[in-house]
Amino acid sequence: MIYKLLKHKAMLRKWFLMFGFVLFSSFLNAQSSSETEIVIDVKQKSTKISPFIYGQFIENLGRCINGGIYDEKSPLSDKNGVRTDVLEKVKGLNIPLLRYPGGTVSKIYHWKDGIGPKDQRPKRPNLIWGGVVDNHFGTAEFIQYCKSIGAEPFLVVNMSTGTPEEASDWVEYCNGTQDTYYANLRRLDGFSEPFNVKFWGIGNEEFAVPDAGKCQNVDNYIEDSWLFVKLMKLQDPSIKLVLVGNVDDLIWNKKVLAGLQQTCDFLSVHLYAIPSDNKYTTLLKNIESFNKSIDSMRELLKTIPEKVTGFPVWFRFPPRQEPLKLAIDEWGIWDLNSDKGSGTYKLEYPFNWGQALAVAKFLNIFHRNADIIGLATWAQLVNVLAPIMSDKNGSYIQTIYAPLQAYRNYSESNDLPVRIKSSLLAPDINAVDAVAGISDNQKNITVTVLNLDEKQGKKASISFNNVATNCQMQLIEQITYTAPSVDAVNTSKKNVVSEKKTTKSIKSNNSFQIEMEPLSMIFLKFTVGS
Repeated sequence: MIYKLLKHKAMLRKWFLMFGFVLFSSFLNAQSSSETEIVIDVKQKSTKISPFIYGQFIENLGRCINGGIYDEKSPLSDKNGVRTDVLEKVKGLNIPLLRYPGGTVSKIYHWKDGIGPKDQRPKRPNLIWGGVVDNHFGTAEFIQYCKSIGAEPFLVVNMSTGTPEEASDWVEYCNGTQDTYYANLRRLDGFSEPFNVKFWGIGNEEFAVPDAGKCQNVDNYIEDSWLFVKLMKLQDPSIKLVLVGNVDDLIWNKKVLAGLQQTCDFLSVHLYAIPSDNKYTTLLKNIESFNKSIDSMRELLKTIPEKVTGFPVWFRFPPRQEPLKLAIDEWGIWDLNSDKGSGTYKLEYPFNWGQALAVAKFLNIFHRNADIIGLATWAQLVNVLAPIMSDKNGSYIQTIYAPLQAYRNYSESNDLPVRIKSSLLAPDINAVDAVAGISDNQKNITVTVLNLDEKQGKKASISFNNVATNCQMQLIEQITYTAPSVDAVNTSKKNVVSEKKTTKSIKSNNSFQIEMEPLSMIFLKFTVGS
C-alpha cells in the first residue's frame, strides 16, 4: 500500500513537472510572439535630421569609378564617358552629398593630374589599390557628375604626399572668383562659374599605420592640419572642414578636438560592420554595438562649446560658426566571410536581404543620433561594397539599394523619439526596431518599422501620446518592402525585393494596429489634423 502511494505520488510529481514545463514554455512563446508596442509623444522635442546623412562615396578602388560610373569605351556611356544606365540608377537614390577622391587613395592623389585636356593628363600607378589611374575622371568631371545627380560635392585633400599649398590651390581652382591663376585655370578649362565646393576633408584615417601616411602621431596630425586649415580658409572662409577622428581611439579624438575645435566643423569617424561570421544575428549585433561608439563620441562632443569665442582676428578668417558634429563619412557592411566576392580585394559581392535590413537598422541609429551626426556617406556607390553593380552589358541594383533609397524618399526631416516594447531576436537585439520623423510644419509623421525576425510575422500597436483633443491622427499610406528570405539576393535578371504601396484612410485619436510580415521594412505615413 505504501509502495503504491509513493508510486502514485511520484507519478503525480512527474505529471506536475511536465505540465509546469508546458505552461512555462507556453509563457515563453507568448512572450516571444507578444504584440509589439511603439509609443510616440507628438509633443516631445524633435531633432533636425541633416539631409547629408544620406550621402555616398566614390574612390578609385576597383571598378567603382572606372568601369562603374565612368567608362569611355562603353557603348552605354555618353560622349563624356559617363555610364548612362548607371547614372539613371544613381539618380534614383536621390543622393544629397558625394565624397571623392577617397578614402585611402587620397594619400597619393594630386588634383592637378585630373584637370585640363584628358589626353594630356598623366597616368599614375594606383599605389594603394593596384592598377593604373588615367585621371580622365578628375575634378571637373566629379563636379559635373554631382550636378547631374543633384548632390553637393565633398572633396578630401591629400595631406600625406601633398602639401597645404596644393590643397589651398585646389580650393582656389574650385571656388575662386577673382582674377587669379587657378581660378583662371578653371575658366580656361571651360568653367566660368565657381564650383562652390562647401565640404572639405583634411586627410583620411591619418592614424592608420599600414597606410601611406605620415601623421600617425596625433600631435603631428594637429600640427600639420593647422597649416592646411589656414591656407584653405584664407582662400574661401565659408568652407566647412572635416577633421580626422578615430572611433576606436578616444585619446586621438580628444586631442584633435582640443587642438582644432575652433575651426573643425565635423569630426570624421568610420563605421564598418565587419561581422565575425556570416550569421544574420551576428551582423545585427555588430551594428547594435555602434550605439556604444556613438554614445562615447556624444560624451566627448559635450565638452566642446557650441560657439567659439575669443578667436583672434589675426587669423583673418572666421572660426567655426555652428556646433561641431560627427561626419560618418565612410560606413557600410564589409562581409569578409563572403565566398562570392570578386574584383579588387574581393569587394564586389552580392548583398542579401538580411544585410539590407541591417542597413535600415544602421540608418535608424543615425536618426536617433541626429543631434550629433551632421553627415554620412555610404562606401561605396558602384561595384565596390555597392548598391549598384555594372558590367559591360548593363547594370542592376542590389538589395541594399532599397533602404538607401526608401529612407531618403519617405523619412521626415525631424527625428521624433520612440519608445519600443519588443520581443528579442537575440540577446540585446529587439526583433522589431522603429524610428519616427515629423515634418517641419508638424503636420506629417512617418513611422519606420523593421521586423527583423526571419520566421515570425508581428503585430504592433502604434500609439501617439499628447495628441490635441481637437485633432485626429490619420494613417494615409503604408509602404512595405519584403523579400523571400534573409539570404535572397538580386541579380541582373531578378530583383527579389518586393515593394508594396497601400493607400489608407484610417483615423484615430491616438492608436493604430499593424501587421508585419517576417523580414519586412515598413514606412507608415500619418497626418495630424483637426
